[in-house]
Amino acid sequence: MTNILALQDVSMTYYTKTSQTQAIKNLSLEVKKGEFMSILGPSGCGKTTLLSLISGTLKPTEGKITLNGKEIDGTTTEIGYMLQRDHLFEWRTIYKNITLGLEIQHKLTGENLDHCERLIEKYGLKDFVKHYPNQLSGGMRQRVALIRTLALNPDVLLLDEPFSALDFQTRLQVCDDVHAIIKSEGKTAVLVTHDISEAISMSDRIAILTSRPATLKRIHETNLQNVKTPLLRREAPTFAKQFETLWKEVKNDEK
Repeated sequence: MTNILALQDVSMTYYTKTSQTQAIKNLSLEVKKGEFMSILGPSGCGKTTLLSLISGTLKPTEGKITLNGKEIDGTTTEIGYMLQRDHLFEWRTIYKNITLGLEIQHKLTGENLDHCERLIEKYGLKDFVKHYPNQLSGGMRQRVALIRTLALNPDVLLLDEPFSALDFQTRLQVCDDVHAIIKSEGKTAVLVTHDISEAISMSDRIAILTSRPATLKRIHETNLQNVKTPLLRREAPTFAKQFETLWKEVKNDEK
């Protein structure tokens, strides 16, 4: 697979009038087209900062980030961002929430609306388009949030702990749903999570970061691509050993 996203010697320092804090230092990372990569590291190491840099909402102090070979300079619809909360507007119907991004971008064309209809039909939302968010379960709301992101047809999806607000049982089901949708649509995904089990079950590869300032410690290959769903991957013979290895690496680097 070819690389779609590349970070080259990226550093990020936050400045105030009296101090400076380096969040990321000389971090290089490549993400392959169509893969699902997770980012793991100690709390406060700069994982969310890394997503903000990739999304273009922050500019690195040093280094550069490229998407499809072109340097990222500001936000772009080629990158979709799914946050911890679904941020659905309660006064808009599900259909109006899904098309919100297109509306903001002035892209409510027939072709784009047809794309939305296909996503709505394919992923089981057809019977809910006239509902409002408060009529949906937490898991269904997250599915709507994902389809809203996919409506803009991004090349890369950034997922910032999108399942953390869900109860454990719902979380397992939504992980399966989101993974299946992303793989079916052929998208590249980068997930930030504190949940080691979640990272192993969803990912092709895992980037392990050091404590702040974050650098890349190593890349972990899950080798579970032949197991169809995240839920089934949790039952794989190598799962427990991978968990133990990653837990020790992250724990030993916490300050």
